[in-house]
Amino acid sequence: MTSISNISSPLRRVWHPIGRPESFTHEPTRFELVGDGYVAVRLADEIRVFRDMCPHRFARLSDGCVVDDTIQCPYHGWQFSAEGRCVHVPAMGDDATPPPARLTAPHVMVRYGLVWVAPEDPVADPISIPRWDDASLEKVWIDPVDVKAGAAQIVDNFLDFAHFPYVHAGTFGSDKDRLVHDYTTERTADGWGFVVDYPHVIENHEDPLVATGEHPLVQPREMKYQFQVPFSANLQLFLPTTGMVNHILLLCQPMTLDTTRVHMVMLRNDCPDDASKLAAVAYELRVFDEDLKILERLPDTSIPLERGQVHVRSDRHTVEFRRILERLVTL
Repeated sequence: MTSISNISSPLRRVWHPIGRPESFTHEPTRFELVGDGYVAVRLADEIRVFRDMCPHRFARLSDGCVVDDTIQCPYHGWQFSAEGRCVHVPAMGDDATPPPARLTAPHVMVRYGLVWVAPEDPVADPISIPRWDDASLEKVWIDPVDVKAGAAQIVDNFLDFAHFPYVHAGTFGSDKDRLVHDYTTERTADGWGFVVDYPHVIENHEDPLVATGEHPLVQPREMKYQFQVPFSANLQLFLPTTGMVNHILLLCQPMTLDTTRVHMVMLRNDCPDDASKLAAVAYELRVFDEDLKILERLPDTSIPLERGQVHVRSDRHTVEFRRILERLVTL
């Protein structure tokens, strides 16, 4: 049975977010990706990423430091340039020619306020965010959250809307939204993602005019889901009653078999000041906490991609999600 977990080797052939550029400095920082350790550090005015292993005796470079714009191994002091080439071995003396040792370096890019890494040649581009540069939308970042669940499980949950009335009854879920109406799923041109449009209703507790009776509690909401392999999703929300626009980007970094780091940012038109941003973050984390009560109690951190789970008509887009992941793991 084909399945996918955080350490499935085909995940090395796609892009993953690892953090915001400002979080990586001249101090080497270790991070986990697809079960392997990497080190990120600023050298030659750029963020450089290498496997977190010196080729000499396999010490962790993240325990080292930056010396003369090189990363120095903490074990024997070997120094490596921004390109990963060994340029100095102290034990050999200053005039000696260093060995032809190089660090293993993945592909790196900076896009949408995040550093992205692909350990091997990527088969697909990262997700495209159409309104990222829209001046009418304020970027509201949420601190990364480490979750004891698989990245596929987290995205599967994020894409799913049949669970809203049950899991999110304490925030926006409405008992008037139990029936999932017919909808279509359209693959993107490259075949590595899809888009789903789905209107429904919610209980809008964020609307202050609900308390005054000027607006009803149950309000229509237009949703557009955008997914891109492997674990990136953009939920575009519009509430006609209030005019609120909120794009919620959920971008997962599969770290170890049982741990995923979730990077989230909202693009909103109703957060003009710090107080409104803090309130929006607090609310979104309340919603996410409701999901975690389910996700972190699932029996294991992988999901089957062809058999092993029962699907119904309302699951058609999460089935499509599985088909795209199956294409990746069977390349």
